[in-house]
Amino acid sequence: MRDKSSGLWHAVGVTVIADTHRLISQLTQRGFTEQQAEVMIEVAQELDLSELATRRDITDLQHQLEKLELRLTINLGSLMAAGIGVLALLKYFG
Repeated sequence: MRDKSSGLWHAVGVTVIADTHRLISQLTQRGFTEQQAEVMIEVAQELDLSELATRRDITDLQHQLEKLELRLTINLGSLMAAGIGVLALLKYFG
């Protein structure tokens, strides 16, 4: 997807600078020197954003945590029931 106002292309986890001249021009209009603007664009192009979590990654993680929470709740309930059963047996036979 292209952001026409900034000259950037956005893909999953990646931002590609499509129009460096336009970005340099925008940065210099905002007070950066041309050299500063060029360095900023070079650094931005070298960024590896592929390891950043996307919204979908976070949503998937939330669902996995919800499933884990349910399993832990069930296991804890089972342990409590077993513990109560052991105590009842000890009281009855003890």
